[in-house]
Amino acid sequence: MVVNCYVVNCLLLKNGKKSQWTQVGKRKLELSNLEKVLFPQDGITKAEVIEYYLKIAPTLLQHVKGRALTLIRFPDGVGGENFYQKNRPEWAPDWIEFVTLGKEKKDYILATEPASLVWLANLASLELHQLHSRKPDFEHPDYMVFDLDPPEGYDFTKVVSLALDLKSYLETFGYTCFAKTTGGKGIHICCPIEPRWDFHAVFEAAQAIAQPYTERNVRETTLQIKKKRVKGGCLLIFSESDRGRALFLLIVYEVAMAHRFPCHLTWDEIGALKSPLEYTIANAVEKVLTDGDAWEGMDAYAVEIHTHRKTKVSKRKKLPVSKNTNTRAT
Repeated sequence: MVVNCYVVNCLLLKNGKKSQWTQVGKRKLELSNLEKVLFPQDGITKAEVIEYYLKIAPTLLQHVKGRALTLIRFPDGVGGENFYQKNRPEWAPDWIEFVTLGKEKKDYILATEPASLVWLANLASLELHQLHSRKPDFEHPDYMVFDLDPPEGYDFTKVVSLALDLKSYLETFGYTCFAKTTGGKGIHICCPIEPRWDFHAVFEAAQAIAQPYTERNVRETTLQIKKKRVKGGCLLIFSESDRGRALFLLIVYEVAMAHRFPCHLTWDEIGALKSPLEYTIANAVEKVLTDGDAWEGMDAYAVEIHTHRKTKVSKRKKLPVSKNTNTRAT
């Protein structure tokens, strides 16, 4: 998908106006305060954030289409207050798609096109969290997540070692593992599964893996937040059974608070990683264009959850190192 150069140039236009209209695909949007600095440390403006979302849109949309989103908005930039927003605003354009979910019947936004991402960026939505299930079946997740969340000051190379060890452990259960940095100090491991079981069943399957793993690695990992703080262990978080509470995952390639960048990586890249902050808004698009998306085609590796598996899963071929130069970002 090619982004109209006029759009990008229009966003970067410094004409002193509070707002201006622009065209993204077939949508006409009003954008405001484009010169507002959202990342003071780096001087990154809202216009630059919007431009980034436009460039990364073809790749990002591959992962978020059909998934309900929770926004974390930073109206005054990362140095100001932020807040969660689940409900689609009443004043949202009628072309912004949504789905009503949960006991509270909230209207969650669905990002379906580049214009959706531009509209979200204009709201200073610097973090987007996605549901583990996808339209039209929101009751059955299609991947299982394990989140290695270290305490402040924890040696990141130890997190990498844990991630590699946990990957090997998960593979003994027949899962194929995909890794990403979280945009903070940790690593997420996602295992694609067939969307046939509800959230509670997936929670129990993940628990059946996480519990013995932490018992085997009691010095390095814990499932208890308080123990993590006291002992300095790496908190292992896994898929929760409550769909509305802990089943949202930072979207790959969204900007994230404090200019951090969650990024899909190959396991070779994970093994070589020295810092979780190596990828930012400045180098993300170039990486995708050069290396492709390390999670492309992950749905093909979906398997039954091991607690409900009747037959042994055949060993999958090793994931190739992605060198896809198709236009996943433009």
